[in-house]
Amino acid sequence: MKVSSNVGAAQEAASGFAQVEVVGRAQQATVGTSNVSSTVDGATVANSILDSISELVSGVKKQAGNVTALATEIEERDSGDAGAWCEAR
Repeated sequence: MKVSSNVGAAQEAASGFAQVEVVGRAQQATVGTSNVSSTVDGATVANSILDSISELVSGVKKQAGNVTALATEIEERDSGDAGAWCEAR
């Protein structure tokens, strides 16, 4: 049985996240002239959700990059370990 790391698989898994975009960033929900408290509260919640989604997307993209970097590091370590095992035989 051969166990090894696969940087290509990690890159493929993480690549989809790099293309995710939040359309409408920096846009805000406005209520115009309405002063109905539930409408105003709804706009506040919507704006908060937009900000949170933008932060989430940013965090996921960052972690996707970390997966690829970690896979490269593990692959190098595995390659070294495999060489040491072959030499020990």
